[in-house]
Amino acid sequence: MRDGNGVPTMEQQPTGLHNFGTELRQRRLAAQRSLSDLARGINYTKGYLSKIESGHKRPSPEVARLCDAFLAADGALLRLVSPRRAPEAGDDDPGPDGRDEGLTIHTRPDGSGEFQAISRRALLASGTVAMMSWSAGTVPVTARTEFVHDGLDPYRQQLTSLRALGQSSAPAEVFPQVATAASALRGRAARASGADRARAFLLAARFAEYAGWMAQENGDDRTSTWWTTLAVDLAEAGDDADMTGYASVRAAEIALYRQDAVGVLASGHAALARAAGRRVRAFAWQRIAQGHALAGDENACLRALDQAEELTDPTGDQPTGGTPPLGSSTVRSPVPFVRGWCLLDLGKPARAAETLMPEFEAIPSEAFRARARYGARLALALASVRQLDHACAVAERTIAAAHLVDSATVRVDLRLLKRTLGRWRDVAEVCRVNQDLTLVLHSGGK
Repeated sequence: MRDGNGVPTMEQQPTGLHNFGTELRQRRLAAQRSLSDLARGINYTKGYLSKIESGHKRPSPEVARLCDAFLAADGALLRLVSPRRAPEAGDDDPGPDGRDEGLTIHTRPDGSGEFQAISRRALLASGTVAMMSWSAGTVPVTARTEFVHDGLDPYRQQLTSLRALGQSSAPAEVFPQVATAASALRGRAARASGADRARAFLLAARFAEYAGWMAQENGDDRTSTWWTTLAVDLAEAGDDADMTGYASVRAAEIALYRQDAVGVLASGHAALARAAGRRVRAFAWQRIAQGHALAGDENACLRALDQAEELTDPTGDQPTGGTPPLGSSTVRSPVPFVRGWCLLDLGKPARAAETLMPEFEAIPSEAFRARARYGARLALALASVRQLDHACAVAERTIAAAHLVDSATVRVDLRLLKRTLGRWRDVAEVCRVNQDLTLVLHSGGK
């Protein structure tokens, strides 16, 4: 049973991991499949699967996905090893309203640093005296000035440049620049009026949204949530409802990397309820498809992908008023990537590899972050069907990009790739690639 949005409720998600082996054996026998058939079908040894059926080995979610797909269990096996909960109040609480908080960004000569959101009351109570401050201008607080030609083009160009920089640089290099620009634009908007005020708030919201993405790429979901919430506040001040919906899309992405199917689906449907624009609604349906794939529901996943495809402009979304469109614009269409992503999560790695390969080859050469993200998924799909030479070749290109962009979300899939390839550690090429994977995983975030 599911709720009105197709989201599995917690009462319907089994929690007994010890039941997996028994259920697997019963379904295998009902399908008139031998243990050897299953072993050949999912590329695991018969002995390993025998230990799982007897309860002597704990199955990983990856093995459960493959078994579920092989036996057409429609998510029943997967849910026995992947119980997930919906987000609760207080989880990753972004704190007080962003407009009532101050921002501190501490940078060092070597490029490292920290960000913190802190309320004015806490700042005054801290007793800190070594503080630097500067004035945003001489305009009285009660006055409003109208900009001539709005004067925001340099900021729009900066956002475009920073998004390009984010495709080839570590998030720790990009985040301070994005956060500083967002803060400056908030002040500028507060001193403006009329249409200029709205445009400044909307542009500040775009910087804040991108700061949230860079924070997630740096492995900090809490800071990512804080910036995304601030982006919503700024967008509302600029009278843009679509940004509110996009914030829910971003929340779904955070849940996706936690393997939280319930959270992905809940946030995806929240985005649909809030957003009116086709682009944001298409992103929402993509996240919903990924949530259903995590839950093992292929039919619901494919229906959501169809909805996303109908809403996606095949010619690509162009910048509006000189500002880049919301979301990634480095690939020709995100839907085929998401389809391949979902097929892998549905335990269909051969079809996933077939779908992802042409799209991966079409990624622009300068889009290193996109290449690392989708290359990791493609290499994982290839490794899962034992196309080891091809998997290692794709992995080499992916590792080079991953070193450059230092993405926490990409490292999630690289860890899984390393574990999958480790099943054939005696193969020389696999051994060499796994050594490189170890290096990129250990150097991440440093």
